[in-house]
Amino acid sequence: MVFVFLLLFSIGQAAAQSPDSIQPFRIGIGIGGSFTGFREETVAPINRFMNAFTFIIDGNIEKSSLLHTFNINFFTGNARMTAPYRGYIHENNISTRGSMEYALNYRLWGNHSFPGYLGGSFRSAVYLNNIDDTERIQTPTGYGLFSFGLHATQKWIIDAKNTLTLTAGFPVFGYAIRPPYAMTNDLWEKYIIERTYLKIISLGGVTSIHNYMAIFGDIKYQYKLNTLLSLYSGFGFEYLRINFNRPRVDAISRLNAGIAFAF
Repeated sequence: MVFVFLLLFSIGQAAAQSPDSIQPFRIGIGIGGSFTGFREETVAPINRFMNAFTFIIDGNIEKSSLLHTFNINFFTGNARMTAPYRGYIHENNISTRGSMEYALNYRLWGNHSFPGYLGGSFRSAVYLNNIDDTERIQTPTGYGLFSFGLHATQKWIIDAKNTLTLTAGFPVFGYAIRPPYAMTNDLWEKYIIERTYLKIISLGGVTSIHNYMAIFGDIKYQYKLNTLLSLYSGFGFEYLRINFNRPRVDAISRLNAGIAFAF
């Protein structure tokens, strides 16, 4: 691992000897930790929490006044109850979450060192919970979501090596697939037989601010080693609430760090 980083650094140093130029393409790979809590009422009105290792891929393309960005992250782990719940015996709950976002923003304000962008984003995400109980296997609860919304980016180019970026997103409308309640495998098989596989879409519905509210934010600091390589760290947060068929609330904060390549 040390050899790999030394090799990358050497390549970057060689590239840095050429005349400096703007690199419009950037891709970053990072790892971090997500600190999350949620309440899934399709199972039971129980608050759960989880700390999980997170894998992240992000990037952007900046040309003229347009800024394209994308972000992919994933984590899984055992979500535990904050306190025992009367009559509920399922302690272990495997929670898995993955999301992908693409945003297209247009520069509307600021100057060279403090440019601001506004536009829209497309986001897809899956939030799943699976009760770890060998005696009574249940189908996963949670939801899958596709949404469109507003997106804004504010950059602060401190100097040639240091940059601070703030992004925020707010979904406006979309479509979610969500089971109305937790079902054992027997009930799920009965449901499929009665309604056929094509009827699974009936578990979904259109989302807007009346039944799905969320905000996503990210603060990222990047240090440029040379024209090819940068190191970055960041803090991200999410708050989501979906109200059909039964309420679910998620609150997530994330610390991460990684390396970015420009070309």
